[in-house]
Amino acid sequence: MTTKKWLKKYTELRFLNDTLKDRYLHLGSPNEWEDKNDFEAIRIFSEGKMQDFPVGVTCLTRAPDRFHFWHVFGKRELGVCLWFCEEALLSDIEKDESLILGAVNYPKTRELSKTSLNDAPFTKREQYGDEREFRVIRIATPGNTPINKFRFSPSSLRKIYLNPWLSPAEVKKHKRELAQQITADLNHVKVLQNQSLLNTKWIEALSHAVNQ
Repeated sequence: MTTKKWLKKYTELRFLNDTLKDRYLHLGSPNEWEDKNDFEAIRIFSEGKMQDFPVGVTCLTRAPDRFHFWHVFGKRELGVCLWFCEEALLSDIEKDESLILGAVNYPKTRELSKTSLNDAPFTKREQYGDEREFRVIRIATPGNTPINKFRFSPSSLRKIYLNPWLSPAEVKKHKRELAQQITADLNHVKVLQNQSLLNTKWIEALSHAVNQ
């Protein structure tokens, strides 16, 4: 049985309504990145390949859920995570010739001599390897799409995970609001809450194991 592959996007709840309404993911400016090594990799690519075109980037992950992803990418209680079917989302992206995409590599410094200019925007320091990042990068002016966004098809989005800091009442409220948007071609999307802070199945299994 083939395991489904996911691409996950951590973002903020305040952006979710517009994301679902417009079916776009945002392409941000690397100028705002805290990791200046990563910013420089994009700058080197842009100057060498794009004549300073204002490159926009979306960072997704193939990694299993990690608690620190919610802190760094989802901003704790402000966050949400969108789960996309990888095959379907890649098909969406590949239709847009103004985008390039690829998995990020994490070479050691001594291995960088093997890196080409085209590899540069998909290269990060080895310390970030657990992110298993996948990038979508705008390298040219698109046709009918805003330059800082790219479109996804409704069928590619499969799950929405609310952050684990929300109270049961807040989760109920968000699910009720989302139910008004997840209709028609989005009615297959499941809305769940991440269980990093309280997973009852894990607790019950541990309690059963130690009390046998």
